[in-house]
Amino acid sequence: MKQFLLLLIFMPLFTFCGQQKEKNIEEQSSEENNVVETPLYKATYYLIRHAEKDRTDPQNEDPSLNIDGMMRAKNWAKYFETIKIDEIYVTKYIRTKQTVSFIAQQKAISPKTYNPNTLYSEDFLKETNGKTVIISGHSNTTPMLVNKLIGEQKFNDMDDSDNATLFKVSIDGNNRNVETLKVE
Repeated sequence: MKQFLLLLIFMPLFTFCGQQKEKNIEEQSSEENNVVETPLYKATYYLIRHAEKDRTDPQNEDPSLNIDGMMRAKNWAKYFETIKIDEIYVTKYIRTKQTVSFIAQQKAISPKTYNPNTLYSEDFLKETNGKTVIISGHSNTTPMLVNKLIGEQKFNDMDDSDNATLFKVSIDGNNRNVETLKVE
């Protein structure tokens, strides 16, 4: 009877020690394999190049949109009128801000300024997770960001006369899709 009582007293102790040892072994093996769990993101990104800019002064590095560009900006607002937008990103240049100004006003969103060379990051993916985002860029930065978002080198710089291309990038976990549309 004493042996039975001792067994009942010490049984939980032995069981706990065994479980703790198994847990430590599992932790060590995952550390040795450098297993890193990464969250899966889901978001939709609309990337556009700024609308037509004023080219009357070739020395001006930060020109505004011309009349055609302002009309295109209004057309972008019509296109996005029925689409829920959570965030808008623009570069430091006036033309990218003006291109999405009607959309920002329509959606009551203050655009965030970004650097095209540093925008794509883990922090950006976390910040935009579950959101629908517009990114207004340039002929070289827009395709570059699309390529980073889809994880492949698919698009080259846009033609300087192309202000109508819309890239729609959808990320759903490991699935990354891109649609290219012309919006005149």
